[in-house]
Amino acid sequence: MTIQRTKLTQYRRYRPAVAIARTHARELAEKWELLEVRDSLEMAVSELVTNAVVHGRAAKGSRVTVTYRLDEDRLRAEVRDWASGMPRINRQSPRGVYATGGRGLQVVAAITDRWGVIPRVIGKSVWFEFKRISAPTNAAFDGEAS
Repeated sequence: MTIQRTKLTQYRRYRPAVAIARTHARELAEKWELLEVRDSLEMAVSELVTNAVVHGRAAKGSRVTVTYRLDEDRLRAEVRDWASGMPRINRQSPRGVYATGGRGLQVVAAITDRWGVIPRVIGKSVWFEFKRISAPTNAAFDGEAS
């Protein structure tokens, strides 16, 4: 398996980072010509960055890192934070069926091909993958790692 492209972006751990990460995910999907997963990528990144920012208990000034890796047959994204606690899927929202939160990991599980959690010495990484449907053209990488 040959990695074709990688991209790493760090965000301050504060609420406006969610919208910024969502925009970056959409732009990356367009740049890498992954239009078939653009909306799902944007939503999955948004959910995981939201979890890291809102629910993670981390030191002031900590960061959230999003890493994208594109290879021959899949796109993998990993959201890393340095907060304690492990995410888990809530099978039923404690606030009922009309709750506006508590379903982020259910959404990620539903719209991605695979996902999981990697415990770290400090914090964790939550990752997800999309299987590649089409191969990109030979567009320029603009200095990104390959």
